[in-house]
Amino acid sequence: MGKESIASINGNTLITRAQLGEYLIERLGADKVELFVNRMIIDAECKKRGVTVTDPEMLAALMEDVGSLGIRREDFIKLVLPRYNKSFYEWMEDVIRPRLLLGKLCRDRISVTEEDLRIQFEREFGEKRQIQIIIWPKGDDLKAIEKEYAKIRGDQVEFDRAARAMANPSLAAAGGHIKPISRHLYSTDKVIEERSFQLKVGEVSEVISTSQGFLVMKLHAIIPARTDVKFDGEKVRLEKQAKDEKLTQEIPKYFAELKTQAQPLIYEVAPAKWRMDTAPAQESRNVMGGIEPVSPRSPTAPSSAQPSASPTPPAAPPALPAAPPALPAAPPATPAAPPAGTPAPPAGSPAPPAGM
Repeated sequence: MGKESIASINGNTLITRAQLGEYLIERLGADKVELFVNRMIIDAECKKRGVTVTDPEMLAALMEDVGSLGIRREDFIKLVLPRYNKSFYEWMEDVIRPRLLLGKLCRDRISVTEEDLRIQFEREFGEKRQIQIIIWPKGDDLKAIEKEYAKIRGDQVEFDRAARAMANPSLAAAGGHIKPISRHLYSTDKVIEERSFQLKVGEVSEVISTSQGFLVMKLHAIIPARTDVKFDGEKVRLEKQAKDEKLTQEIPKYFAELKTQAQPLIYEVAPAKWRMDTAPAQESRNVMGGIEPVSPRSPTAPSSAQPSASPTPPAAPPALPAAPPALPAAPPATPAAPPAGTPAPPAGSPAPPAGM
């Protein structure tokens, strides 16, 4: 049996790789084509520059990410990967490996300053705001929102009711309570951070227009900065964290450059037969980076929040960068809101985009 044959029937009918390829295309359609093309682009650049990653490096990266979620590797494989429709092999080869390769390729493009470390320190240990939010998805009728706003503005019971009725199931389960907001959030909607630090305790904001919809917030508490933690004692850890976060931001930019240089052409591939392309309804996404429903088990969680039945997927797992607009593109870097109880994702872990 030659290299092109993968099996035989009755000892004389050969099944070839080409037949297997057609079989898989009929069932997967073009879903995997862009993933494969993107991997080839990365591999070509790595070969040119002599960049590799080893199996121990990949396993170490996996264990660091899984550890940050507070679950065992076995639970990650059994409970988390199915939600991404990926096998363990696919996760390691299509998510972990490209992330590490791209990290090595563009590490010399980033640098960390003293100011970066100070910002990181304030973000983590500085004064915070404990707020409760209600988000209406983009496209909702503003007049209807303003009518509801009149009901909730001075009535906590009505505010809680509206928060539990949000379209976003994760935030609704937590009654709109999110983890405390700090300064220097990763977000394009800076108005949320700015407004939360302007409110007085018990005050409700106006209806705020954001890139993802309309939002109202109520300030419940001001959490003072921690004085028991000193900058010098955290400097080494903060430097690693700052590098990881800058790398997270740089990887998609760098990959976009590689893809532009490669000028890939993806030809038409027959769609999977009998397939019903009924996309699931999109959850309303968080309007800022770092917004996260509080865990029902945390002290700040609302009593109405219900614990998750199983560990939830990381909000931003380590992955390949987003493809440029010309080809389908982060869950990113703006993932859907993580379900209540989701631990914060590891630093330096962008989310896997479509086609990656």
